[in-house]
Amino acid sequence: MRKVYICSPYRAKDGAELDRNIDYAQQLTRQALEAGLAPITPHLYMTQCMDDKKPKERARGMAAGLALLKGCDFVIAGVKYGITEGMDREIHTANMLGIAVIDANQIKRHLEYEEKRQERAASDYAKLHSCEFCKGSKLYSCTGYDCREPYRRAYEYALSHISERQET
Repeated sequence: MRKVYICSPYRAKDGAELDRNIDYAQQLTRQALEAGLAPITPHLYMTQCMDDKKPKERARGMAAGLALLKGCDFVIAGVKYGITEGMDREIHTANMLGIAVIDANQIKRHLEYEEKRQERAASDYAKLHSCEFCKGSKLYSCTGYDCREPYRRAYEYALSHISERQET
């Protein structure tokens, strides 16, 4: 399962705005879960044990969040209510680390794109390495064996290894 970092506003000028921001973060987290992702939404739980209004505690929470972000496959940015200073730092960090930042409205499209990219990579691998999966390769030359089965095995091997790399 791919890990994603949820980046959305938390800080607010009043209680109603804070409730709205928490609801939005929960919606984004639910959306990620429904897409088969493992979401990390630090501002939903770190704020339960740290006071975001105290600068030292906020700095500790932000540092912990950025450490979690570094282990994620991509960032989902919920920008419906704008980009806060904290979000800007998270997005900047992701960009510096080469971690993709995806608009929350683009999750489905991003996942479809990634799936097609993985399929292309597996196909390219299978084209180059299908002979290694062929029983005829033990003879050190192509002897006219049907290449469909070795291609399929090479393709499945490549897909499973692409998935394994994303989960680690």
